[in-house]
Amino acid sequence: MVDFNLSSFKSTYREYARAYTFYANILNTPYFVENNRYLVYATTLPAAVNDETEVNWQGHRYKIATTQTYDDFTISFNVDTDSAIRTQFLTWANFLNNPVDNMHGDPAGGNPQYFGQIHLTHLNPRGEEIQKFILDNAWPKNVGEITLDYTTKEVAKFDVVFAYQFHTIEGINA
Repeated sequence: MVDFNLSSFKSTYREYARAYTFYANILNTPYFVENNRYLVYATTLPAAVNDETEVNWQGHRYKIATTQTYDDFTISFNVDTDSAIRTQFLTWANFLNNPVDNMHGDPAGGNPQYFGQIHLTHLNPRGEEIQKFILDNAWPKNVGEITLDYTTKEVAKFDVVFAYQFHTIEGINA
């Protein structure tokens, strides 16, 4: 028999976070002169993986954590009418490696033209910050294509895949 009590259920109900209440903002790079967070269509909160190694302890294998690794990170953007947001990403990518003159950007010393910082802020239904992730030393690894199609009236979108060094979470390790 299931032990269910409606009053007990209602008293433990919480307000749940929604997937559509977030901001993603790219900062600390000269390529973005306007606030770009309103053109973000979708993203994910990043994962961190603790790599492991095995050590021998009295003849038994014992697993311990080593370093954290961070996978590439993708943000999907809506294309504005003059494609300014995509042009900014292409300009940034061109600085990293110019295919015409084969010049490369210099990442030394945290060069502000090379790296940017991404702030991902998850909000509760009242618009208050739940958690803020800060991705440090990010750069666009892949500025994706835009699909053009006569059969749809959807807003054009493109993805940008970022590489980054590490992330911090405000209130936990920042």
